[in-house]
Amino acid sequence: MNIIDLSLPINNFMEGLPGIPAYKDHPTKCFPLSVMSDHQLATLKEQGIVTNEKPEISNHMLSKIEITTHIGTHIDAPLHMIEGALSIDQIPLNNLVKKGKVIPLNDMKPGSMVTAENILDCGVEFDESVIPILYTGWTEKKWGTKEFWDNTIYMHKDVPELMVDRGVSAVAIDFFPEFPFWRTGIIRPKGQPAGHNHRELFKNNIILIQMVTNVSKIESEDFILSAIPLKIEGADGSPARVFAMVT
Repeated sequence: MNIIDLSLPINNFMEGLPGIPAYKDHPTKCFPLSVMSDHQLATLKEQGIVTNEKPEISNHMLSKIEITTHIGTHIDAPLHMIEGALSIDQIPLNNLVKKGKVIPLNDMKPGSMVTAENILDCGVEFDESVIPILYTGWTEKKWGTKEFWDNTIYMHKDVPELMVDRGVSAVAIDFFPEFPFWRTGIIRPKGQPAGHNHRELFKNNIILIQMVTNVSKIESEDFILSAIPLKIEGADGSPARVFAMVT
């Protein structure tokens, strides 16, 4: 079995969604509280690990992570936008671990909009038995660059409607799932209010797996997709380890 990691690393350099102050006010922080020696601390710094102050020298290494629930590779629970809906710890794992199906959309141009027609034109069949991965290559190519958010690929409102029609339990994407409201010079598609795509998925208990990467490394049609969130009680989402198990 070949296991392909589809997750972005969690580190101090992650850029959150533009236009939402919480991401700037609460940046991701990963730092050691204690290390086993000054040599270990120096090695960590050489690896790019940021320390806010000198960690305690101890008989073990102990680290702290501060992270929002919707940054990097993560999973959105319906509670993210629907009051009283499923929280991340209430999502059945059967909805998040099943056969995957790559939907190739890698001809999408920077700044373009993925539509249901684009998906159907690929000719790849999918139904409730699989988790579709909508693959544009955007996260794989552009994560960590200024262009990632400035010129992101995004989603038309008919895409979640297609997912509902197909009865999927979850959908994985590597681009932004809504209209990029922070960008100027583009017009919101008619009839697409803010947050429409999230809510359309969530009211049908379809889970959204965001910012997957390395999808190009899946070279087989026969694989199991596993999207594993932290079991955070009552939370609206979670960072996730997402991977494909290719048989």
